[in-house]
Order: sequence, then C-alpha cells, then structure tokens
Amino acid sequence: MNIFHGTIHKWGLQNCSINENYICLDIGCGGGNAVKAIAEKAIKGKIYGLDHSLEMVNLSRKLNSSLISKGLVEINQGSVSALPYSDSQFDLVTAFETIQFWTNLEKDLKEVKRILKSTGTLIIVNRYPPEDSKWSEFLQLKNAIEYKEKLNSAGFEHVSIDNKSKNGWILVIAKTKNG
Repeated sequence: MNIFHGTIHKWGLQNCSINENYICLDIGCGGGNAVKAIAEKAIKGKIYGLDHSLEMVNLSRKLNSSLISKGLVEINQGSVSALPYSDSQFDLVTAFETIQFWTNLEKDLKEVKRILKSTGTLIIVNRYPPEDSKWSEFLQLKNAIEYKEKLNSAGFEHVSIDNKSKNGWILVIAKTKNG
C-alpha cells in the first residue's frame, strides 16, 4: 500500500502548501506513508492518522514510531462517520483513495468540514477511470461534477478539480468558506 500509493500522496501533497505549524489529519492512513510525508512538512505541528482497520493502524504506528515518540504524530482507529476530534481542529485533512469506502458520503463530508478550521483544506485523491469502465460502477462519485456537487452540499465553497494531469486519477482540493 505504501509503495503503490506513494506517487499519489506526492502528487496530492505537492498541490497544496503545508505550513510547518499545521495540524493535519490523514483519513484512511493505511500504512502511514502519507502521514510521514505530511510530518516532514509540518515539523512544528501535529499529524493524525485515522483508519478503520486495526492492522493498518498498527502498520502506520510502526512506520511512524519515531515521530510518535516525539509527539508529532498520533495514529487512531476510527471512522470518518464519527471523527474523534474537536470542531475546527485541523488546517488540512487528506483522503487518499478512501472516499469510495465512506458509508454515508454526505454525512461524512459534513463531518470532515466540522473538524476543519475556517481556513482549512480537504485534499482528495482517488482513482478516476472513464465513466464507461466496469471499475467506475463501484465508485460513489463517478465524475468531477458529482465531486463538486457533494462537496458544495457539505458546505465547501471553493472546490478545484484536476482530472487531467494524472491519467486515471482525480485530485480535489476543497476549501472551507474562508479557506
């Protein structure tokens, strides 16, 4: 997972600025590679990883053990549907190839917005096959218009989408009202 997703983490993260003091969350942190990459930029902040799988939580904790011991990283088991974080806690939330697994997309996006600061940013990177491919029938969001509509409905006002730069992938940057 860390090897396969490494290029998409890099692509997503190079399209946003991460302040050294940012408080960040990676939803669906998997093996922890994105958490580690974010921590390299937010060196005075705090990075949280969240995954529903205890196996992935343990793998992410192992990869980030030195950062955890320094208090820079914290990895938790949980669900995007009930995020165990305070309102307006995060500057940046990332979701690398996880949104298709969210059980209640509208509610879950509102939950993400709840934990973002008024200047916060959500980055989504996901597979983006052609709409006529068999693989696309498994995706909750099948095109850029659907991404934008769902994010706007959840309260994100500034949504930019790149579905051209990396064939088969979509990058969505959604900002809160003042973001």
